[in-house]
Amino acid sequence: MQPLTSEDPAVVGGYRLHGRLGAGGMGRVYMASTPAGRPVALKVVRPELGEDQVFRARFRQEIQAARRVHGLYTAQVLDADPAATLPWLVTAYVPGPSLQEAVTGHGPMPEPMAFRLVAGIAEALQAIHSAGVVHRDLKPSNVLLAPDGPRVIDFGIARALEATSLTRSGMMVGSPQFMAPEQILDKPVTPAIDVFALGSLAAYAVLGRPPFGSGHTAAVSYRVLHEPPDLNGCPPQLRTLIDRCLRKDPAARPAPSEIVGFCRARATGTATPWPFPPPPVTAGTVAPPAPAPQAPATAPPPVPGRPVPPRSMINAVRLMYTGSALAAFSILTAVATTPALRTLIRQQYPAAGYGAQGAAATATLSATIAGALISAGVWLVMARRTRRGRPGVRILSTILFVIDSLTVLSTHTHGLLTPSTWVISVAEWAVGLAVIVLLWDRRSTAYFTDLRQARQLAAPQWRSAPP
Repeated sequence: MQPLTSEDPAVVGGYRLHGRLGAGGMGRVYMASTPAGRPVALKVVRPELGEDQVFRARFRQEIQAARRVHGLYTAQVLDADPAATLPWLVTAYVPGPSLQEAVTGHGPMPEPMAFRLVAGIAEALQAIHSAGVVHRDLKPSNVLLAPDGPRVIDFGIARALEATSLTRSGMMVGSPQFMAPEQILDKPVTPAIDVFALGSLAAYAVLGRPPFGSGHTAAVSYRVLHEPPDLNGCPPQLRTLIDRCLRKDPAARPAPSEIVGFCRARATGTATPWPFPPPPVTAGTVAPPAPAPQAPATAPPPVPGRPVPPRSMINAVRLMYTGSALAAFSILTAVATTPALRTLIRQQYPAAGYGAQGAAATATLSATIAGALISAGVWLVMARRTRRGRPGVRILSTILFVIDSLTVLSTHTHGLLTPSTWVISVAEWAVGLAVIVLLWDRRSTAYFTDLRQARQLAAPQWRSAPP
């Protein structure tokens, strides 16, 4: 806690201020006390937000909703005045550092303690969601570590910021390292976004770094949208849970109650307090400064991964590899059925001489092998481009499918296919048709649309200054 300055008020709403606890996007947080001397945490909203009437109205609604939240692992909302010159909010004081401060100062948590942490946060989310509130900004600085377990703070307050003039001008509310994909894309918000944030919190607690890395907001957002989390070094059992929480599809994430059961079945040493209890703080005094945080261990940079496509895209790529295998197999079939091809040519052109028939058979075999090699190569190239989500891959695949259809039709018309090569050609054509259907599936279409938007977001938004 830092001492008050000349810019800070001495009293707000009857609560006497004793020192600064921190500051955030909404305002400053103070250590305060009630008239009877009970310590509380008091947040004063920034002046520019207090001038925004839309924010005030939303702030009032969110306070009413937050007061309905009653949980052992949440900081209770005690009082508020959204109509004050500078709106303020009072919550129960939690004697303990934030998860961010703890990991920065003490390093990653051991696995049993991490299970206990996740179970407590998940139980807090149960209480928050049951009151009809979505946290929207669950991150390490919003989880405090009291001696008897974690406490989640600032639940639902982020929604008040979403309607302000700042956010309407393009400012993102929240921390992209701990935001769900649908939240980044400004899609409808559900309680599942808090589960995604919990998975990121759990990874941060045991690894000492966010699972999608750090850096420019656009780069982090792109990784959240399209790349798997970097969980190298995560304990296996906890990694299983984190993987499920960080699914791109909200419906695939577990419910908080399921997370609580999973953690309690595996946590040990639940009676052990956190290893970093804070010194006692009494009303009217300023707590002694915390020891200087130790530098965290340097973690290797996150390993970039490939975009995570929908099931339709995965099946399309698998079919492309199948088409390549069929094309390669057709070469062996063409060579093995050369005698049958010669017989077929003699039946088609009985007036031609033996030499002409042999030349026709050789030319047909050569064209079949060349076409199969080209087809196998095209299949592999298209599979690679599809896996990487290259733009135009669907249009190019459609054009190639039309060419392949015309080729198969032409070959069948001239009657120069043996039964074996005809079956393989039809099978390869059917694979191509299935690929086209999957690539133009609505889930694939949404994937390409989101990928294009993410690439635009990740591109530099400025121009070089003229020389």
